[in-house]
Amino acid sequence: MAAPEPFRIHVSDDDLTDLRQRLQRARVPDQVGAGQSDPNGAWAYGTDKAALQDYVSHWLTKFDWRQQEAKLNAVPQFTLQVNGLKTHFIHQRSKDTAAIPLLLVHGWPGSFVEFMKLLPLLKKFHVVAPSIPGYGFSEAPKEPGASVVFMAEQLAELMRLLGYTHYVAQGGDWGSIITTQVAGRYPERCVALHLNMCAAIPSTISDFVQVALTMPSWSKEEWDAVRRTQYFMKYETGYQKIQGTKPQTLGYGLNDSPVGLLAWILEKFQSWSDSHGQRPDAPGGSGLTMDEILTNVMIYWSSQSITSSCRLYYETLGLHPSHKEPLQLQPGGYVAVPTGVIWSKAEIIKVPRKVAELRYNIKHWYAPPKGGHFFAFEQPELMAKDLNHFFFEVIDFPTCVQTAPARSSTSQMPLLGATAMVALLVAAVALRLRRSRL
Repeated sequence: MAAPEPFRIHVSDDDLTDLRQRLQRARVPDQVGAGQSDPNGAWAYGTDKAALQDYVSHWLTKFDWRQQEAKLNAVPQFTLQVNGLKTHFIHQRSKDTAAIPLLLVHGWPGSFVEFMKLLPLLKKFHVVAPSIPGYGFSEAPKEPGASVVFMAEQLAELMRLLGYTHYVAQGGDWGSIITTQVAGRYPERCVALHLNMCAAIPSTISDFVQVALTMPSWSKEEWDAVRRTQYFMKYETGYQKIQGTKPQTLGYGLNDSPVGLLAWILEKFQSWSDSHGQRPDAPGGSGLTMDEILTNVMIYWSSQSITSSCRLYYETLGLHPSHKEPLQLQPGGYVAVPTGVIWSKAEIIKVPRKVAELRYNIKHWYAPPKGGHFFAFEQPELMAKDLNHFFFEVIDFPTCVQTAPARSSTSQMPLLGATAMVALLVAAVALRLRRSRL
């Protein structure tokens, strides 16, 4: 078995010169002014022109990539062949003899950069933070069909190759879906789960009946969260339709234009983070800086991975007619391992706890007063505190190992497509909301 190879990031001087020239030659289109009545203000049509130009100027005149590169290289990075694909990952070993192995998985349009402020706070964990295949410095799948199921199999194999027979996992965005797959398919290995986006999607008619029965018990905060999710599904998922049907076409533009790539990613950090409608780097907002966001963008630019990252939507959501059967965001049945959830203030997809309990063995539920979709990036201290609390106080890792549920055949059951299920759930909630106003 091949040993992991140490990895260091180095973007060549020629590539940096080419980037600078592209930024200097950028053609930025005009922008229609947004009225005061528009809830999104200057961002109503997408990325605000003034903010974008400010970021481009910062990228050209103040952003120091070599400094950021050195910071990234200060953490131990490796690559390893996993089922024929070279996979990039951070492997931060703890000195604590009771440390717990933790699989830490990012999403889109994030990267391992999201965890840079969190890593120093995870001293009681052996952290494995991979770049999802096709993201950053992990080799992209060469064949069609690389859905979240494929990604889960790859990362479970990575943990096995590293010698971790038992471990826990944490994820947000695609990371939450992938780690759910890992825990659902390999509960004897991944013995506990922590999520900061709990997309507990009903999968059967019985589930929908149970969801309806829980509605009278939903709190005001839970109804507000459902309304926020409904808004997101109706107005903020255009990117899913594009990336889920024509990722290659989109990729030509984003891979060739750093300003286009920045605009595509920046808009998500503005609308998904706890930015209060402002720029994500605004004082009192998400807690992110321009340098942090640009460093994340640089991972996509320097690795030319934006197109392959977008393909995960195509392979998973089943929006294109070439998919004979919709693929799944979750394994069928029940995720039986103990699960903790961060129910953050500005998360884009939120379900009430009783709905989440239909799909997960919820043992911990934390609703922090601040934070958004990129919770580890925005609020690393709160994330670290909750990870330590859940994995060391709420549950007992050795007990979880001893009592781990057996792998169930229900994890392979075909379900109604995830996109269809979300649409049905939103429709059901919309009907309930409409009736409540009558």
